[in-house]
Amino acid sequence: MQVPRLGLVVSKKVAKLAVNRNYMRRVVRELYRNFEQNFPDFDLVIRVQIFFSHADYLQVEQEFKQLSSRLNKIASNKTVIKIE
Repeated sequence: MQVPRLGLVVSKKVAKLAVNRNYMRRVVRELYRNFEQNFPDFDLVIRVQIFFSHADYLQVEQEFKQLSSRLNKIASNKTVIKIE
């Protein structure tokens, strides 16, 4: 059985300060850990494109839930689709 893996990309264009980029990585990693059982068994690379802070946590969590449901739908159809 394959174990799902996570790759993260947070560029300097999104957040100039390393402390902000690291916060964003920590949040995404924690959300992935919480929703890992909902994701299908394949590798996932997440590229953060918009800066978010502590105040935006609930919105980021909601988007992560939507991502997991969309990925499950894609995995059940056995198709490859680029999600942006």
